[in-house]
Amino acid sequence: MDEHQLFKHKIINTIQSWLLLIAMMITLGLLGWLLGGFEFALYAVLLVIIIYLFNYKVSPRLILKMYHTKKITRNQAPNLYKILTILTKRASLSNVPDLYYLPSNVMNAFTVGTEEDTVIALSDGILQRLSQKELTAILAHEISHIMNGDIKIMRFADFTNHLTNILSIIGQVLLLLNLPLYFLEMKTISWLLILILILAPIITNLLQLALSRTREYDADLEAAQLLGDPTMLATALAKMGNFQSKILNQVTLPGHYLPEPSLLRTHPSIKNRVERLLALRKYYHPEDSIWLELAPDKPSLTSLVLIKPRWYISGMRF
Repeated sequence: MDEHQLFKHKIINTIQSWLLLIAMMITLGLLGWLLGGFEFALYAVLLVIIIYLFNYKVSPRLILKMYHTKKITRNQAPNLYKILTILTKRASLSNVPDLYYLPSNVMNAFTVGTEEDTVIALSDGILQRLSQKELTAILAHEISHIMNGDIKIMRFADFTNHLTNILSIIGQVLLLLNLPLYFLEMKTISWLLILILILAPIITNLLQLALSRTREYDADLEAAQLLGDPTMLATALAKMGNFQSKILNQVTLPGHYLPEPSLLRTHPSIKNRVERLLALRKYYHPEDSIWLELAPDKPSLTSLVLIKPRWYISGMRF
């Protein structure tokens, strides 16, 4: 990525970050005002600012405990750490991230932490189903997120998503309580308060959608540059997409599967990402590939299956 592209990327990221922050400040500020007036609104806005400034400083291992992860040592996966070291050097990062094992059959990976203390979690599904070459591409994608400084804002976006979903549930409960009060002509809870609570996730989810798509496309582009070969990531994404579609077909009636509407995805479709990556092939040559620096042997991962894999409904995405 040249200086012009890097500057453009930072400007877009900054604008999206501010939009998400402002949306949360307005949402919680309105709720605070409806509950207790100006003073409550001020406290709510200050709370959002504090969370934005300090949420990423929380140790990533506290988040990983939520998913029952286990650290992958260098002795367990020496080739993966060799790959990670080379990618870290290519990305000009000062610290090599730690790897953690995620006991989930879903093919997934995510990154948490700061540049000084970063963790990349790899699911059992990815470790068991992808080749070492494909795992290299996935790691390059996560390294790109670290290089771009995406972790802080994406963690805040994830927090806002969880918070607004909780607020929406509270709003729905209050609505159920309010209806009988209304029909009995008793004093009701503010309808505006209930409406804001219920609709809170819509605005934040739309902002998170735009935020995530921009960052995923940028991370794909920079992963291709780190790898010196866009086909490596394209192959990995295609395999992940095929696996996910099989899962969806298994849980829906034959012939009744409808693809998720593009507007409702928090990530761009894998098909679009693969097409964009394959379009870059003409700009790369075989001798540019990072694969020339790596041993082609697939690392032994049997010792990593320490916890029975389980499927999580939310909280993970690649």
